[in-house]
Amino acid sequence: MFSENPLNPGIYYIEPVQHPEFLCHMVYQNGRTIPSAKPSETLIDTLLLHTYGTTIKARRTQLKKAHNIHKLGPIIIDERLQFVLFPITVSRQKNAFWVNLHHVLEFTGDGPDATIIHFNDGSQRSVQADFTFCEKQFTKALRVMDRSLKIKAQSAMYITQKSAYSWTMNNHYI
Repeated sequence: MFSENPLNPGIYYIEPVQHPEFLCHMVYQNGRTIPSAKPSETLIDTLLLHTYGTTIKARRTQLKKAHNIHKLGPIIIDERLQFVLFPITVSRQKNAFWVNLHHVLEFTGDGPDATIIHFNDGSQRSVQADFTFCEKQFTKALRVMDRSLKIKAQSAMYITQKSAYSWTMNNHYI
């Protein structure tokens, strides 16, 4: 299907486009793009299934249960790489503008209903999105990523402690 995996941490954002053949495109560093005939959410879902064997629906269910976020939540693609996509626009056609948390430095307002995304390499992108909503989504993505890492670390610590305790009990060294 793809020569290389397009769903990788190098994605800066997935943007809806006005084009007769494409509905969105993935934008990488230096402006490299990969167009798609699918809406952004369907594209992410397809690539998640192809790459990680999961779906947006499964990730959203986990988001609801672990973080109590029910609408427009960030999608954790890969915790180890801190690869998290979050929407900064709302779309009834499921073709929202998605941003990769790993590359975002900050958002700044650029007039009414316009926001500038500042990326960690110094590049910028102006989008038609409410600044307050972008900041809220950015904060939500940071919080979810932080909690997910802490949950993973605690689970690993519990497993390590439990196996050490089992070893001690089996070998009678107390």
